[in-house]
Amino acid sequence: MYCPSCGQEYREGVTVCRDCGAILTQDPPATEPEPRPEWLDLETVFESSDPALLPVVRSLLESEGIPVFARGELLQDVLGWGRMLGTNLITGPVRLQVPRERAEEARRLLSVMKSDGLEAPADPLDE
Repeated sequence: MYCPSCGQEYREGVTVCRDCGAILTQDPPATEPEPRPEWLDLETVFESSDPALLPVVRSLLESEGIPVFARGELLQDVLGWGRMLGTNLITGPVRLQVPRERAEEARRLLSVMKSDGLEAPADPLDE
């Protein structure tokens, strides 16, 4: 069963879409799925487990108008071990990602930061 409005698929026996309230049909809608927004095409430009360094890097990028997404930031605290050990052994470091079209600009900004000695310290678990 399919919703003719939003395209959501349901198991047999369900008759109404729980999202939009439309009556379900047997056939999927004939509309094309919406194209993926360009901003979802992200590229990692920085990785670290240092909870003090991540906001600095994020602030630097955002001050230049570059949108930043932190992948794995909340997962660092899974079971409470992420911040204590430096890196959550399950999830790894936090990855700061930017839209692909702004990645090169972000890397140039971060290279200035590294040349000033503000790069992420070596992860003790990598040794």
